[in-house]
Amino acid sequence: MISCDREQVRQALEQLPLDFREAIVLREMEGLSYKEISTTIGVPLGTVMSRLSRGRDWLRRILSTPTPVKREGAGL
Repeated sequence: MISCDREQVRQALEQLPLDFREAIVLREMEGLSYKEISTTIGVPLGTVMSRLSRGRDWLRRILSTPTPVKREGAGL
């Protein structure tokens, strides 16, 4: 299980291509059904399902990858 805060999720969402991000936000944050998303963004239901699946996989990979610590003033 991945544990993360809102800021990490927001940053991960910003890394997604717009099509995937749009579908994820409409489903997971706005609570729209697959059919409602399909109507809202004007794509077939199968495309919505694909974008959600691929977007979730992408988010999972982003959020499970350790973020390097930025060190201020490190003289490398």
